[in-house]
Amino acid sequence: MENPHEDSGADGREIPPLMTATWEAALSDPDSLVALGATRALGGLLSTWESRLVGEAVAAGATWETIGSTVGVSRQAAWERFHQDAHEFRNRWKTEMHELRSRHRDEMLKLRERIKTEARSRRRPAR
Repeated sequence: MENPHEDSGADGREIPPLMTATWEAALSDPDSLVALGATRALGGLLSTWESRLVGEAVAAGATWETIGSTVGVSRQAAWERFHQDAHEFRNRWKTEMHELRSRHRDEMLKLRERIKTEARSRRRPAR
């Protein structure tokens, strides 16, 4: 694994702090049982990370066949394992995009109204 303090890619994915702390404990804790427990916990965290990446891949248009091939399973096995997480990711992404578009539209309407108001006030002669 690369340095856990660095971004994991050009797309700006950041490693969750819990994953970083768990990785560090697995590597450096002098008590082998603590390191073993951290390693076990890291497996669960990596599974969650994997599901997140599958969700991103599906949202970007990857097929289940490609995803299955990437993780070493069949298309059907990939779908069975990840489809619910990918569906939730896609819905969350759509909701966030809808909220962003609404906010952008509202801000543009406010800006347009402010510009109109300022333009009207400049056209009126001062009394």
